Amino acid sequence: MAEKRGIDVSYAQGNIDFDKISKEEVTFAIIRSSYGWQSGQKDSKFDRNIKGFQSKKIPCGVYHYSYAKSTADALKEAKYCLSCMKGHTLELPVFYDLENSSTAQTGKRTCTDIAKTFCDYISKAGYRAGIYMNPNWLENYVYKDELLGKYELWLAQWNVSQPSYNCSFWQYKVGNSGAVSGINSDINLDYMLTETEQDTDTAEDTEENTDKEKDENQNEEHSEGENDKQDQTEFQVGDTVKVIDPIDGDSGQKLTIYPNERYKVIEVSGDRVVIGINGKMIAAVDVKNLEKVIHQKKTYTYIVRPGDTLSGIASKYDTTYQAIAKENDITPNLIYGGQILHITV
Repeated sequence: MAEKRGIDVSYAQGNIDFDKISKEEVTFAIIRSSYGWQSGQKDSKFDRNIKGFQSKKIPCGVYHYSYAKSTADALKEAKYCLSCMKGHTLELPVFYDLENSSTAQTGKRTCTDIAKTFCDYISKAGYRAGIYMNPNWLENYVYKDELLGKYELWLAQWNVSQPSYNCSFWQYKVGNSGAVSGINSDINLDYMLTETEQDTDTAEDTEENTDKEKDENQNEEHSEGENDKQDQTEFQVGDTVKVIDPIDGDSGQKLTIYPNERYKVIEVSGDRVVIGINGKMIAAVDVKNLEKVIHQKKTYTYIVRPGDTLSGIASKYDTTYQAIAKENDITPNLIYGGQILHITV
């Protein structure tokens, strides 16, 4: 999967020249929004930075640096982070930056619960939530099985040829002075390692996908009739499953998988099923160690915010932008702030 090059910035980069940076091969930016939870701890350059990058059509995410020592602190930080983001829209996740020694000293259980408290609150507010950690933190300061796969990972691992964990974002270099035109101070460099559906598909592609959805809907209607007793051990791409016993389908080794998570079937090959979240592969598991989740569909109402994309909205509900467009009888590229969408998943 192609890597997309990006940067992460804060007040430390000073006044960025966005005209110059738009000429660089910078495809995204992760911007510090805030730290702690006290009034006045908003990054002094946050508003300028996010407006500047987005004026050049560069997608943005944010990160909040944590000083939390309890879940109560983490909740305050989540609320403060959201207040600092007020008036801005995001194309990328909100990351919780966990690296402070005072947080680490609270112990593995508390650190894990701190991360979950922040991320769950951010998710409920309608944003993609993620954690920023290095391998040392993942191994020694949190129960990583409870975090990986549930939240997106921005991995801080420098001077290596590839990251040691599956991650959505990878901070691969730090302190690179002059690496990007328009920023004169040290700058950190990142890769985005996951692709998302783009709203730039051709009309032909859209019609082809719509026809595919029609076929899938017809199959679903048929299965609700005479085939409603289909063997639940037969898995198909798109099925929702949970893991009974996390055994790798190739090696037979025990996998590190969050036990209560729901996964999508990405590929089926004999007695092996590849599972993942939001299109990202997590593991290959033997069919005998999986159980199909019977999903009752629900319809949600979503009010479009300025800056939203249909693919971004779709990712929040684990669906496709084509499905939303079809349900609401709209053209995929044409949505606007205040528009009401109905989303059935």
